[in-house]
Amino acid sequence: MERGRMRGHLLVAAAGLLFPGVAIAQQSASPPQGATQPPASPVAPDTPDPAQGRKAPAGPTDPIVVTGRKPASRKEISALVHAITPPSPNDAPLARFHDAVCFGSVGLERSVLEMIGYRLAADAEQAGLKLAGDGCTPNILVVFTDGVSAGVDTLVRRKWWIFGDRTPSEIRTIVGETGPVRAWSNSEVLSRDGEHINKGGFLNVPIASRLVSPTRNDMLASIVLVERSAVIGKTSNQIADYLAMRTLGGARPRASGPTETILSLFDGNANRVPGELTAFDRGYLRGLYAGQANAFAWSTRGLIVQRVLKEQQADPPPSAEH
Repeated sequence: MERGRMRGHLLVAAAGLLFPGVAIAQQSASPPQGATQPPASPVAPDTPDPAQGRKAPAGPTDPIVVTGRKPASRKEISALVHAITPPSPNDAPLARFHDAVCFGSVGLERSVLEMIGYRLAADAEQAGLKLAGDGCTPNILVVFTDGVSAGVDTLVRRKWWIFGDRTPSEIRTIVGETGPVRAWSNSEVLSRDGEHINKGGFLNVPIASRLVSPTRNDMLASIVLVERSAVIGKTSNQIADYLAMRTLGGARPRASGPTETILSLFDGNANRVPGELTAFDRGYLRGLYAGQANAFAWSTRGLIVQRVLKEQQADPPPSAEH
């Protein structure tokens, strides 16, 4: 209970710092009466749009060009999984949520935050997570703001504790990032059975195994700052699916992201951005949460690759373009 209160305080304080007087919208909740309403968002409707990587219906004279793209190989999938997975020793578990997830958001108009919240909730359920329900304390916070870089700088100077267990080097990496998004997660090492470090600074763990770790790495909170202008022309589904990969999966976009993942949403090439979670993305999230929480990182990555291959077989790449 104490842990929940601290987590909620951390998230609310972050929103208040960047948007004084604006309440967090918990999925469908709106700011209280009298609060400053953030500007409306020019988020595109969730309808087929060729500019968002979806195909428009062919006209009577439109030629159809068959392109036939091969599915990614196991080697390519494995390389991408390693590239976007947060750094972790092979003999330590990857961080993931164990508690039910609760979403908080601020910075866009109510209707858009509702659509993003519902989609995020659906993505979480499909990945195998539980939802905390109405009235929950957010452990995932998304802030849409003008001036992401300045906002992160302010957090480092005034609210450094919001970065939780991030090391100074990791915080410098977050601050030094470019682009319209900053994201990080705070986690805690527990025993495989969920026991905390005791007052003496010790963690009681079972006998070590070569198959699984005696500990697990629980995400306590995920925080994302998004430049408000960057969502122009993006659909709420695209934004939510991107956020799902960043918050639920802790995924990190590559410098030149491939189109096989929604993580390429803010790469600047709108014509090649997926319209939603791809087979790779679905496999990544489901694979991350499918195995044991205390599985070694190398084992979880292998499971993710297997799930991506399965999703890819069920949803092969498109074979034609108009």
